[in-house]
Amino acid sequence: MSDKALSSSSRAELRALKWFTLTPALGLILFALLIAGFLWYLNRVGLDQQRQTLYRDIEWAQQSIRLALREDQDAIVASAPDWALADQLEDTRARGREFLQRSPDVMYLARVTPDRKVLWMLPGRGVVSVTRNRTPGAQIEDSAGYNVFHEARASRSPAFSEPFLGEDNELTVELHVPILREGVFSGTVVAGYSLSRLLTEALSPEVRERYQIHLVDQGGNPLVSTSPRTIHETNLGYELPLDPPGHGIRLRAFAFDTRPSLVRSSLVVVVIGLSIASAVSLLLLWRHSRRRIAAEAERDRLFEFSQDLMCVFDEQGNFLRMNPAFDHFFGPDGSSRHLLDLVHPEDREEVRLALAQAAGPRTGAIESIAISFEARFAGTTQWRWLHWSARSDSSKRGLMWYAVAHDVTKRRNAETALAAETSFRQAMEDSMLTGMRAFDMEGRVTYVNPAFCEIVGYDASELLGAVPPYLYWNRQDPSADQQALATVLEGKAPASGFQGTVHRKDGSVRFVRMYVSPLVARDGTQTGWMTSMTDISEPKRIREELAAAHERFTTVLDELEAAVCVLPPATGPGTTPADHIAPLFTNRTFRHLFEHAADFSPLLKATEDSAPGWLPREVLLPRLGRWYEVRARRIRWVDGRPVRMVVATDVSRRHEAEEQHRRQDEKLQRTSRLVTMGEMASSLAHELNQPLTAIANYCMGLSARIRTRVAAGAELDADEMLQALGKTAAQAERAGMVIRRIREFVKRSEPERRHCEVEKIVADAIGLAEIDAQRLGVRIEIDLPPEPPTLNVDPILIEQVLLNLAKNGIDAMRNATAPVLRVSVRVLGGAIDFAVADVGPGLTPEARAKLFEPFFTTKAEGMGMGLNICRSIIESHQGRLWAETNEWGGCTFRFTLPLGTAGASTRVARAA
Repeated sequence: MSDKALSSSSRAELRALKWFTLTPALGLILFALLIAGFLWYLNRVGLDQQRQTLYRDIEWAQQSIRLALREDQDAIVASAPDWALADQLEDTRARGREFLQRSPDVMYLARVTPDRKVLWMLPGRGVVSVTRNRTPGAQIEDSAGYNVFHEARASRSPAFSEPFLGEDNELTVELHVPILREGVFSGTVVAGYSLSRLLTEALSPEVRERYQIHLVDQGGNPLVSTSPRTIHETNLGYELPLDPPGHGIRLRAFAFDTRPSLVRSSLVVVVIGLSIASAVSLLLLWRHSRRRIAAEAERDRLFEFSQDLMCVFDEQGNFLRMNPAFDHFFGPDGSSRHLLDLVHPEDREEVRLALAQAAGPRTGAIESIAISFEARFAGTTQWRWLHWSARSDSSKRGLMWYAVAHDVTKRRNAETALAAETSFRQAMEDSMLTGMRAFDMEGRVTYVNPAFCEIVGYDASELLGAVPPYLYWNRQDPSADQQALATVLEGKAPASGFQGTVHRKDGSVRFVRMYVSPLVARDGTQTGWMTSMTDISEPKRIREELAAAHERFTTVLDELEAAVCVLPPATGPGTTPADHIAPLFTNRTFRHLFEHAADFSPLLKATEDSAPGWLPREVLLPRLGRWYEVRARRIRWVDGRPVRMVVATDVSRRHEAEEQHRRQDEKLQRTSRLVTMGEMASSLAHELNQPLTAIANYCMGLSARIRTRVAAGAELDADEMLQALGKTAAQAERAGMVIRRIREFVKRSEPERRHCEVEKIVADAIGLAEIDAQRLGVRIEIDLPPEPPTLNVDPILIEQVLLNLAKNGIDAMRNATAPVLRVSVRVLGGAIDFAVADVGPGLTPEARAKLFEPFFTTKAEGMGMGLNICRSIIESHQGRLWAETNEWGGCTFRFTLPLGTAGASTRVARAA
């Protein structure tokens, strides 16, 4: 037989016993009912009249309260926009006081900003104090005020709060009227109502005298009352909802004059006495049965309504009974299965063994078992963890188990997640390269990670629980370590950390940097200190080596005679002027020479336009009166940004030597020209003698003709005389041209480059060379391009080169049968090529090798400086001079000049 059948039988027995014990009392009960019915009818008529009056008065009171609240709400809604104006604060307060005078039930009026801060507050009539959260400057934090504020903000309409207690235990409700400016929420106007004042002011004295009126909450608990008298709730009463303020507040009233008459009360007492006598007699009969049936009913109730999984099964594991929670979990067919059918396959053996052990030899005492396994949730493939607690009961029906199962899936999942999280955190701590150590407020070590153990060289078992002095401190002098620990325990450890040393177990020493932070528990109390330690031995060694290398490098730079500095790069227009640039690095020579930025500003300006690389520029610093060769190069500074490294070398001596060499070259060139003129003296004399002789002959002939004509008395022929004078002038001009060329060729002047025509340079040089050529019978051929270009050169120096080459060619053809000197000019790319070719005997290989050496010559006379000077002149014009052997005989001297040659060497720049 099942427990359900047993429970039904018990209930049937209880019902039969109840009717049997009530049979003797039926007559007494019938009499009591008749008397009670008559009294009830009389009382009902009187109560109906009182009830109608009560209903009418209370409904009027309800309407009075609602009307008063609505009028106040409408007044606040109409005035709220004006009260919200900050520039009319005094006017706002005056209007608020008028409102408070008209509404004595209002305890205070306040203006609240959008962030729930009270901007101003006006107390009501007779109000001494209000709650602290409604004073100016306070912020509304209580739940009632917070909720109604957000309700008014969200609904954009007035809202009443739930009742709450103020500072003086006064029950208060608040009306929050939202302030909207152009549709934007700007806060609320708050009116605080005292519920006791509201009842007092809204109800008439007649109503208060006839009725005890309460304001009750949703649970029926009285909030305020019009009378402190205690009145029985069985009196005639009536209850109506009161909205506003809403929130379940109701208006409840009890009549004072509903007491029954003496006769009516006596009859009621008699009826009650008879009923009590009958009840006492029946109570003794019911006691035993009711206790038994109540216990059975309570157990059935617990079984049916429990949310835990409850069941009854036999010793074989077959289910006998299950509660609804069990059916919901395992499905409606769960009762038709065996207990092992619900168990996860991996857990079945464990459950089978537990049942077998429980079903073994018994001692008669009640035994229990507890086991956890996974079971399948109804209608799904999901497995849930259940913890089973079962107690056995032996009776005539056999051994049964009463079991309760709890779903512990969430707890198991939480435990699994916690274990995984703990393992993950432990793996993180074990994998950290930074050493971590924790110690309590007395310095006792409570935790170390593997990285810390590796740094100090001790095992965790040796470190945990250790107290100062620690094993890894300096054993000879632990004072520094003790001072550092004292600083940490006092809470004065620097946030940037501090350095220290660790003496490892093997005797080696490591340098470390430690950071300390308080170890704070979840409740906010400090339980110790947490230390992170980083091994900086290798970085420290590298830093020291870098410092030593930097010191050596700085020493080398300081010993250099050249001035070295590193400057920020010049980035174009608008950058820092050179006078205000702060060098990033300077060596001792630089600091010695340039004490102020103005001293080296010319040097820096000379490098601003320099191309990348080490192209030198020579700069004259007027203040120092010295020449410096400046080299600038862009490099990467130690912080990665591009900078300029400037190296200035004093080249004043070299510059003076070059200047002296230049002056000597000029003297040598002039001497060479004079020597050339000396060598050509006889030819020049012959060249000048011809026009002078012709002039003398023309003058003598013209004088003789004039005398003859005058003696004969004939007229002078003007045309004949003018013709003779013209020839004389032509010969004079010829002589002057020769003298001008000689003078320009030999005069002393500074080198001066200018734009010159190639045709004029060739004509002037060959004009002088033709004197020797005519004397020696050498024919000169000139080949110029159709449109000769313009050169930017010193014409006198180039004429000297051409004349020297032409003179050498003419001298080489003294014994030639058909001497011809060919002078040609060609444009080759970006340069112009000059060639002077003769048909002489040519040059031997030995002569060609020494051709341009000083004092080497193949002629009987001469110093051997001509070609050397010519080469220097051409190279100073960025050109090239060389000699070639002709296939037909003779030799060709060539030199090239670049087109558009600059007016000065790019190596030299003069600073102002």
